[in-house]
Amino acid sequence: MCVGDWEGEALARLRAAAHLGDGAGGCEVLRGRPLRPVLQYAGDVITAALAQGVPGAEALARECADELRRRGGPGDAELAAELEGDTGLTGLPVDLGAVAAAMDEGFHVLDVERGDVLAVDEGEGLLIPPAVLPEGEDARRGAAREWLARQGYRVVPRVL
Repeated sequence: MCVGDWEGEALARLRAAAHLGDGAGGCEVLRGRPLRPVLQYAGDVITAALAQGVPGAEALARECADELRRRGGPGDAELAAELEGDTGLTGLPVDLGAVAAAMDEGFHVLDVERGDVLAVDEGEGLLIPPAVLPEGEDARRGAAREWLARQGYRVVPRVL
């Protein structure tokens, strides 16, 4: 996923902003950099920015939604719809990376109350099916997002 402007520090800051739901910080990292290599992370921080009323978030949302629809990868349509405010999905504070890892490994459940991914023998919840995931961090996040949407959920930031 690291392409040009998305190596090292910038990518780490974007990941952190997405994980924390930091819309303002995420938008700051996005400015002046290409969205295409990081569309799933970009969509997450822009969604947070829209909810937080960050100036300029609307323009970034339109750009990101357009790019997601053009690309058409796993989870892209779901995230574009969310950016456009067109979703009836229930928010769940879940880590997409953890869901993708569980899909890759198999035999996990998703606690739909807390958003935790657990081994199948450690808890109850929605069975996460094993799957062959696409290559790349962005595509894996998208595949996890797509699966969650089929279950009726969308990702919201985790708060402590």
